[in-house]
Amino acid sequence: MNRSIIVAVIAAAAIIGGVAPVVSRAAELYLDPASGKYAPGVAFPVVVRVNTQNQCINAAEVEIAYPKGIIEPVAASDGDSIFSIWVKEPTIYADYGLVSFVGGLPGGYCGRIAGDPSLSNRLATIYFAFSTSTVPASSTPPRTAAITFMSGTRVTLNDGAGTIAPLALANASFTEITAGHYAQINSWQAAIQNDTTPPEPFTVQVYRDPSLFNGQWFAVFSTVDKQTGIDHYEVAEVSSSTANEPQNEWDWKRAISPYLIQDQSMKSVIAVRAIDAAGNIRFEEWTPTSTPATAPVNPIFPLIAIIGVVGFVILQIIMRLL
Repeated sequence: MNRSIIVAVIAAAAIIGGVAPVVSRAAELYLDPASGKYAPGVAFPVVVRVNTQNQCINAAEVEIAYPKGIIEPVAASDGDSIFSIWVKEPTIYADYGLVSFVGGLPGGYCGRIAGDPSLSNRLATIYFAFSTSTVPASSTPPRTAAITFMSGTRVTLNDGAGTIAPLALANASFTEITAGHYAQINSWQAAIQNDTTPPEPFTVQVYRDPSLFNGQWFAVFSTVDKQTGIDHYEVAEVSSSTANEPQNEWDWKRAISPYLIQDQSMKSVIAVRAIDAAGNIRFEEWTPTSTPATAPVNPIFPLIAIIGVVGFVILQIIMRLL
């Protein structure tokens, strides 16, 4: 991602959320755990964490490389992250051996609160597993896999200018063990099984603007999931003739926000399902009795429904720079 975009994002967040003093000590991004031994096919979590070193930050652009063919990411989750704004959610690029994300939070994050027993410094979680398709012969040395931050990784200070923080990076290295040595829990499967909580409630809002979708009506929506993270959204436009049918029989389609509404007469209910990685569903809807924004608005104003006023300012700057 272009550096100017990240700088602008954080400058906007700092203006809204307040400016914290700048300290010269380097912040640290590290992987937790830093090492371990795992059997092939057993997924284990690697958490990306930040140690602010008494500074206040409000965004990070993270790029992580792994040796594909030896170890593979099973999933990348934003569950329980300190970030509330995602320019790019944790994404796996299997062809390149890369996982990356860009996120932030208005007002900044200044580190763990004194006395807090939990590690409230999680940015994202990546679940890795040693490949089962390339398991070497038992006579060969066990495979090792280094998980490393790439040079494009950066953190920005909550100083009103989006200053790139001095940054220390701590990588991780993992070793393969023979599958039969001892039983191991597949952490991703366990996380899925233990996640019975749906995503957080959210609001579906409808807007139109002459600079987006040729002035047609569209819906915006977004939420977070504290456990396994949001997997995807589905949208159904429900007319009066189908409203009494069971929800599962509605014409659900995968969608992203902003979503261009097909029924431009605005007589249909706009139903949205947020589905987390464990399959839990949060259902919300906009009804025709709601009052959409009919007046011309700023091109990025509809995104206010996604992340609030602060997010509106941030995304406005991003879109102007793209």
